[in-house]
Amino acid sequence: MAADIRYSAHLDVPVSPGETIRELLDERGITQIDFAVRLGKSEKFVSQLINGKASLTHETAIELERVLGVPSSFWNAAEAQYRDVLARRAQDGELEAQSEWAGSFPRKEMAANGWIAREAGPGELLGYFGVSSVDAYTQYWGAPRRLAARMSTAYTASTPAIAAWLRAGEIAAESIQTEPYSEAELRHAVQSLRPATREPVGQWQQLIRERCAAAGVAVVFVPDLPKTRCHAASWWASRSRAVIILGLRYKTDDQVWFSFFHEVGHLLLDDRRHASLCDPDRDPASEARADAFAADTLIPPDAYTAFRASGQPTKASVAAFAQSLGIAPGIVVGRLQKDGLVPYKQMNDLKVHLDWTTSGPDYETEVYTPQRMAELMINNAVTAAEYDAALADARASGVDPDAFPHQPRPEV
Repeated sequence: MAADIRYSAHLDVPVSPGETIRELLDERGITQIDFAVRLGKSEKFVSQLINGKASLTHETAIELERVLGVPSSFWNAAEAQYRDVLARRAQDGELEAQSEWAGSFPRKEMAANGWIAREAGPGELLGYFGVSSVDAYTQYWGAPRRLAARMSTAYTASTPAIAAWLRAGEIAAESIQTEPYSEAELRHAVQSLRPATREPVGQWQQLIRERCAAAGVAVVFVPDLPKTRCHAASWWASRSRAVIILGLRYKTDDQVWFSFFHEVGHLLLDDRRHASLCDPDRDPASEARADAFAADTLIPPDAYTAFRASGQPTKASVAAFAQSLGIAPGIVVGRLQKDGLVPYKQMNDLKVHLDWTTSGPDYETEVYTPQRMAELMINNAVTAAEYDAALADARASGVDPDAFPHQPRPEV
């Protein structure tokens, strides 16, 4: 006789298969002694089975099917869920002690970005990072990895925040199909993308994705997290696939483009075997090499030297020089500001100001007020000199720096 029993995969409390066996025996008026004989098992085993102390094997499930008429698949599924619920309860108890670990992550911002649930606890965070335990998280995310990162040195980095941001990039990159990595294709993509700096943001973002994917590099745009210091990073996902993740420091097009070419420089020039998640500043020579690659790729050295020798830059001369190179004028402005040839408060209207879209991790153009620009310059200052200059520029433009929260003065 087949019983009409349905198995539910969503139980909140652990219910052992033994509970169902007990109900069936009561309904049919079968004693445990008789049931043990019919099942061919000892009375002790049947007692343990009914009380959830003995595991129900696949062989026993088949025997139960013969005796009670309930399919073995039901018993197997019920046993698996029962053990799963017990194991989860046990692990949840252990994870309660990891609340301090979970609290080290910027969960509010991660939830706002849609990466985790708003009330995510230790278990959900482990699932986000794709690891089984806190120990596994420490071993995986704290171990040497093939990573190179462009970072600010204005304040101390939070390793949990870096890991959370990188994991978001890792997840986003999984959905991007790439061809096998080709150095020749990547170098070709680099040259073909220089003119794209003059295109609207939506177009050049798509071009970066497509042309880098054809070279074996997945490029993703991921909203920034506080205290990461990272605003761009790159790593080798495998021997034939690399990943570049881009944030939005300073929120201007020149910063994004420089960061992109900087990370490409790491992929093309660095030794893949040496990198560390917890120490992205490990190799100043590597960072200087990537900086030089980005600067010289965007603006050829000979052309830049000639432009500097032509006199004090003006908006008109910068725009004309950028057009002659086929790049966005904001890139020239950023280079001149970095080299101290143009004050940071000047010519910013030649840059394209960016912000995150509300519908996804892409950029959109934004018109900045003087206060918004002052806030960005102060909070993104890397050195004490840049910080002081940003404060002075803010006050000169009529903005009170005390009107908005900002970082402490860097000690470098």
